[in-house]
Amino acid sequence: MPMRVGFIQFRRQMMEQQLDEIMGVLPTLGIEKAILTGDMVSGDYSPASTIDLVFVHDTDRPFGRRADFFSYHIGSQVGLTAQVYTPAEFEELQDTLPALYQACKQGRVIFDA
Repeated sequence: MPMRVGFIQFRRQMMEQQLDEIMGVLPTLGIEKAILTGDMVSGDYSPASTIDLVFVHDTDRPFGRRADFFSYHIGSQVGLTAQVYTPAEFEELQDTLPALYQACKQGRVIFDA
């Protein structure tokens, strides 16, 4: 299926606008840190690009259910993926867990309480 000319540029603009809205909500959610990763950091946008975030948040929810909190509180017109780590997990795993290590080294901190 052919893509409309300018769609990638439109997708980038939509994602940037959505990220601005998300950043306005972050201080109210009780998070310690938010790191932007993925296409918005690399600049390699596609029709399937999503806003990819790593959150450090003090929670007692199981790992697989932690992103639900953010899905509920952050409305998104574009895809949003979130990985959520407790402060202790973040400190312990940031240098050893490959995905988290990459997020810390290549990502962009967008919120730090």
